[in-house]
Amino acid sequence: MKNLAVALGAAIALFSGGAAAQTYGNEFSFFGSYDSMDEPGDVTLSVFNLRYGKYLTSQAVAVIGVSRTNFDVSGAADSTTTAITGGAKYYFGQQVSRGFLPFVEAAIGLASTDTGAGDSTDFTWELGGGAAFFMSEATSFDASVRWYQTDTDGGDTEGLRIFLGMTTRF
Repeated sequence: MKNLAVALGAAIALFSGGAAAQTYGNEFSFFGSYDSMDEPGDVTLSVFNLRYGKYLTSQAVAVIGVSRTNFDVSGAADSTTTAITGGAKYYFGQQVSRGFLPFVEAAIGLASTDTGAGDSTDFTWELGGGAAFFMSEATSFDASVRWYQTDTDGGDTEGLRIFLGMTTRF
């Protein structure tokens, strides 16, 4: 747990220094996914992420994020997880209006899970990559794939998610 606190402290410290990006100093992202399944039972899964990023260089961004995952199964216990993460994002190139720009990202943090039968706060991480399509110099439509894992009391929750979202820079 001490190592996690040190790692999160280091990620947060990245926000207090470093060189600003050439054009923008910050970015704000909203990503989400939603699944609704009717067979074999009614299941709903929704995931929403908000992220703030501070440009360290024109390509490297320190990020801090909040995510909310809600898993509803008819006739069974529902599960809600709220996570706070810190990490980094790296763009492979320079931002250009009407252009694609690939990126990779990684984050670690803590996730609070409520299953109705019990609550826990657990270590979580994610690793992924994607591409940003710049609709203007400041705003992009982003698609990414993230591999994630949360170490819960009942075992590990692990998966792969595809996210679609928007990022704006200021």
